[in-house]
Amino acid sequence: MQKVIETDKVYSIDEYIQLDETGTVRHEYYDGRLIAMPGESLLHNKICINLLISFKRALQSVFEVYIESVKVKIEGEEKYVYPDITVTKNQSLKDHPHADYIIYEPLLIAEVLSESTGKHDLTDKFILYQKIFTLHYYVAVEPEKQLVLFYEKNDEGEWMTKSYAELDEEIELKALNVSIKLHNIYSS
Repeated sequence: MQKVIETDKVYSIDEYIQLDETGTVRHEYYDGRLIAMPGESLLHNKICINLLISFKRALQSVFEVYIESVKVKIEGEEKYVYPDITVTKNQSLKDHPHADYIIYEPLLIAEVLSESTGKHDLTDKFILYQKIFTLHYYVAVEPEKQLVLFYEKNDEGEWMTKSYAELDEEIELKALNVSIKLHNIYSS
């Protein structure tokens, strides 16, 4: 039986991990508070799968690609979030608690925007993502139109942005030594 989540309770990290491992609803964790993750549209899911396939095909075996149901720990915060796509190097399971369920050192995070989460993904979540030292790229994909917002951290640690709107354009990911074609993200 699914345990009822108490909205006014402050949960410990261990309680959160156990609830998320055994529950049927994913939750993000913000300083002890649990926020249920909404469902997704078919289009959102299709673009997530296209991103997953694009990254899996392009990246060498030294990188791992995860989709939707894997948490990322925000560095220096008691916050855990569920990006749509996460790319990381193989992480040692002994280096961090619960490392078989949580990514601690992502290199790339991608979010497929939606009406219900788009503003949060582009503001609050991106502010959190910038706190992750290892993160080089943040990719925000608009599903309803061909628009990808691409954020890249430069050598000085500043985030630069570029938008892509043409299907023949490629997003170059120098730190990963690959590029991803826009038409692959939006293919049917």
